[in-house]
Amino acid sequence: MKALNDAVRRFITLGCTIGLVIVSAPVFAAPLQFELNHHKLGTVTAQHWPGQYLLIGVGYTSCPDICPTTVMDMSLAMNALGEDKSKVKGLFISVDPHRDSAQYIDQYVKYFDQSMLGLVGTHAQTKAAAQSLKATYGYTLQGAPVYPPLPDQYEVFHSAYLYLYGPDRNLIDVFGYGEGGSNIGEAIARYLKQVTISTQSRVTAEPMTP
Repeated sequence: MKALNDAVRRFITLGCTIGLVIVSAPVFAAPLQFELNHHKLGTVTAQHWPGQYLLIGVGYTSCPDICPTTVMDMSLAMNALGEDKSKVKGLFISVDPHRDSAQYIDQYVKYFDQSMLGLVGTHAQTKAAAQSLKATYGYTLQGAPVYPPLPDQYEVFHSAYLYLYGPDRNLIDVFGYGEGGSNIGEAIARYLKQVTISTQSRVTAEPMTP
């Protein structure tokens, strides 16, 4: 519960900094849910990687600056974990399914890290995934909002958080844009260490059977 409260506080602080409208804390109680597509795995859900943590970002392949930094931070964070990297799966979800194919978004993230996966869905699936993450995104044309079916020359906007979910798909932490991959990796390593210590303590406390 403490990790959840810490994540909520961080989310509110980060949101206030960039002027986002923040939803109330209780919405974080629901575990992550999504149904998206990977060009080799096919349809995947949040339960597709049992036992692994998920580090998730959202964006699009033609993003000029924010998304490359975000995906690089994801890669740096996971590589900072060393042998524990296998405990975390990095996922980058496209919020521009009109332009990003499943193969293209996956190739994009693999340019930064071969272990990460790029996912895409229909507009409806993308909206549902973003709502579960509490991520924001949308489309504009000449400064005015537009909606699918999208016109030519539309632009994309989106939030730039990274979300860490546990194997139970409950939110553990939210990292803001610019926090840095090494700092994010250190935070994830602390969570993994806490889980290891907690597990060892439970095993030690179990009574011996004759």
